[in-house]
Amino acid sequence: MARSAAGVRMFSDDGRCVADPLLMRRALEYSTALGIVVAQHAEDPRLTVGAQAHEGERAARLGYTGWPPSAEESVVARDCVLARHAGARLHVCHVSATGTVDVLDWAKGLGTAVSAEVTPHHLLLTDERLGTHDPVNKVNPPLRTDADTARLRQALADGLLDCVATDHAPHAVQDKDREWAAAPPGMLGLQTALSVVTHTMVRTGLLDWRGVARVLSERPAEIVGLPDQGRPLAVGEPANLVVVDPEAEWTVRGAELASVAANTPYEGLRLPGVVRATLLRGRLTSREGKTV
Repeated sequence: MARSAAGVRMFSDDGRCVADPLLMRRALEYSTALGIVVAQHAEDPRLTVGAQAHEGERAARLGYTGWPPSAEESVVARDCVLARHAGARLHVCHVSATGTVDVLDWAKGLGTAVSAEVTPHHLLLTDERLGTHDPVNKVNPPLRTDADTARLRQALADGLLDCVATDHAPHAVQDKDREWAAAPPGMLGLQTALSVVTHTMVRTGLLDWRGVARVLSERPAEIVGLPDQGRPLAVGEPANLVVVDPEAEWTVRGAELASVAANTPYEGLRLPGVVRATLLRGRLTSREGKTV
């Protein structure tokens, strides 16, 4: 209660799924009284013991223990039912599977107050990358199939997925550059997010630039209740702006990114969309990648 009064707008499991349905039910019921959102990393731990990669032909061939999509889908279905009965607001983190989109479609159709996000890497990358055995591609939830990627893109365009969130996870070289099973999951995603969304959604015709602003800025601010953020361009609005050159391209180099880590899966990839400047309340804060 004290944290809610202090301005906390969302509670999260921080990557460790609330597997106990009674505990999750209680959390959702209390959140309703406090007017906050509960965010869940959907993963039934009993279905992912020892899991290393998406459960499928590639993981089986390479000898990796499979991570079934049902581990995600089942928890999302459970939580949507609990949230609907509690009248609570639920947010589903980093959706990765086609079946999860189907569950969200069903739940939203019933009027459930559920929102959901997708990561840039789940819009672009697939389990085809398992063949390199490079742990930079190890992420939680795992990279899935071409069919999943296509479904996630369409769901984002249709609004079934509300927004894009990076799940940005930097790791030191000595931690990430290990054998696959020993390496922690996670990859950089913040600095490349706009370009990946441009590549997967704008250049494919699934979103226009108005849609990009919606999924990367406006809708995230709405979900967490930040009325002074993510506001659309209009006369009299605060000039919080990002100036983007949509036709320009840049080559991703981990060593040149702003993060002190370099575990990017996009190393050497040429991506569209270059940020030329940023403004905060009308004041120039960066130009051509340099802080003003």
